[in-house]
Amino acid sequence: MKAITKRNEPASLTQHRANQPAYYDNLPKDETRNSLLTEQGHICCYCMRRIPEAIKIPGSKIEHFLCQDDHSQEELNYGNMLLACLGNEGSPKRIQTCDSHKGNLTLTHNPSNNARNIEGLIKYKSNGEIYSTDDTLNTELETVLNLNVKLLKDNRRAIYETVQNRIRNKVKQHKTNTLQKRFLESEKRKWFNLADGKYMEFCMVGVYVIDKKLKKIV
Repeated sequence: MKAITKRNEPASLTQHRANQPAYYDNLPKDETRNSLLTEQGHICCYCMRRIPEAIKIPGSKIEHFLCQDDHSQEELNYGNMLLACLGNEGSPKRIQTCDSHKGNLTLTHNPSNNARNIEGLIKYKSNGEIYSTDDTLNTELETVLNLNVKLLKDNRRAIYETVQNRIRNKVKQHKTNTLQKRFLESEKRKWFNLADGKYMEFCMVGVYVIDKKLKKIV
């Protein structure tokens, strides 16, 4: 999961809210989806899978962090909106993920609440498992969002192994700690920063692997 920095809401949402009656169901959603897509760097707010371009909008859904059924007053609050992948919507519950699996359940950690340091609380194992040493968050990752289904674990494991093998081989070519750190920081930027407005899929897995190596270099 990657931290999300919220931007100003799109003008169409502001205008819609000013018109009465204003509900989420009658909101023209394309501009809002595109705004969320941009601020998230084209990845799912929960699993970090790639979300298709705007012209393929059915590949995503607007997620209300506080669910609409229990928090109807927040349904047009842009700060409560995230963009999620479809999360295997329509499949058996056991393989659904993200918003599709979450439904009306509650999460305590919002990726757009940067005060929570979501990136620092989440870790990854070499087998692709996502987890947290925070017990509440760990339970939510596993049972509310279902982020350890086989497909996601396999994808994260592939990233983990690719990055680990690359930096293991390349670091040896740099003879001093200073040069090794410089190389690793350069690699980290590729995973952490936007490229053409997009993050790499499962970007924080790559960042995590590189950070582990950086901590070993004194």
